[in-house]
Amino acid sequence: MQPYVANTTALQATENSKDPCGWIGVTISPMTPAFADSLGMVEPYGAIFDQPEPGSPAAAAGIQQGDVLTSINGSPLMRSTDFADIISMMAPGTPVYLDTSRNGEAMQVKLIVGSTKCGKSG
Repeated sequence: MQPYVANTTALQATENSKDPCGWIGVTISPMTPAFADSLGMVEPYGAIFDQPEPGSPAAAAGIQQGDVLTSINGSPLMRSTDFADIISMMAPGTPVYLDTSRNGEAMQVKLIVGSTKCGKSG
């Protein structure tokens, strides 16, 4: 599996587009080495979800503050800074699978990407 890496050219095209950008209604915090170690991860990757916006696709899918995101559609999220770029480049209405864990229990969350005006992502 290849990790997701933001494509700068595609991101710029998305930001300049009049079409809506993908949105799931949650922001993330970076994974820290200490937190990764507490989860038994060999190296820190992924991200930690913040509180989802009420009524957002993330909230509807059951994502909770503190859940750990490790991959998007089966590809590891190596840099938390890529999360918003990846989601915003997805077409609204696209199903997305997020591999997460909550209190050490692995889960896969499926949600449908919503839409927002480009320039606001995540």
